[in-house]
Amino acid sequence: MRLFRRRAAGTDANEIASHAVLNAHGSVTAVVSLLALAFSGFSLWETSLKQADLSVYVTGVVSYGRDTSDDINVQPAGGFEVFAVPVTIANGGARDAAILSLQLDVKNPKSGLSARFEGNYTVDAAYFVAAGSKRPKTPFSALVVAGRSAWTGTILFYPVSYSNGKALTPLIKIINFNDGLRKKYAEEMAGSSSISVLREKRPDLPEFAELDAIQARVLNENGNDKADMALQLITPAPGGWLDRAFGTPVKPIALTLEMPAVNSGTVDARLVRLRTVVAGY
Repeated sequence: MRLFRRRAAGTDANEIASHAVLNAHGSVTAVVSLLALAFSGFSLWETSLKQADLSVYVTGVVSYGRDTSDDINVQPAGGFEVFAVPVTIANGGARDAAILSLQLDVKNPKSGLSARFEGNYTVDAAYFVAAGSKRPKTPFSALVVAGRSAWTGTILFYPVSYSNGKALTPLIKIINFNDGLRKKYAEEMAGSSSISVLREKRPDLPEFAELDAIQARVLNENGNDKADMALQLITPAPGGWLDRAFGTPVKPIALTLEMPAVNSGTVDARLVRLRTVVAGY
């Protein structure tokens, strides 16, 4: 009889509703599983796999001075130029970051003289209250900035090269050079030992061009001198494909600093706080 015939599968309303609920539940479960997987992958990336992401900031006033504590066979005339730079290095990545050194490229736009400085020492507050050779400093060594952390310190930058190739001439050679001038031009100097006397009488001597090159500096205390600078972190070369693919180069900091109006010889006795003219990141 027609009443006892079996209905085709899926034609019963309850059965259709049940299948719909099961399918919807399965879709929701799949979506939730995908979201959980994506979140787990993101969490793993952020907490363990994300490459080091370094940012560098100059966080305070830059100071300038001259270090005359080395032997005359090492230090140049007037001592080594020194920039004391407060630096903060932040690591926004998950992995630790190694910093081998810091470089400071400096150029005097007026004279055209440029120089490269390297971070040689780190110092604390005691350095700024002491004087001369009594200023305590610690040799700079490679830094490791842990993931999601920052390092802050003041770094002393010393020159390693100048564009004229003569500004790092040791003081002993300059002394010998001046002695040679005194002997060669003894008649013009008329018994005086001051080279300035000879310069007044014979400003056109070719030896003075040599002497000026030897005594040149990227920042001078007379005339509100300025210097353009670029601070750069030196990090190890990428060690694998992941580093090469996802590593982020560290952007240098560019700034222009100005020497305030100070008397000649001031920087030999104490540190001078430089004025920031322009800063860019």
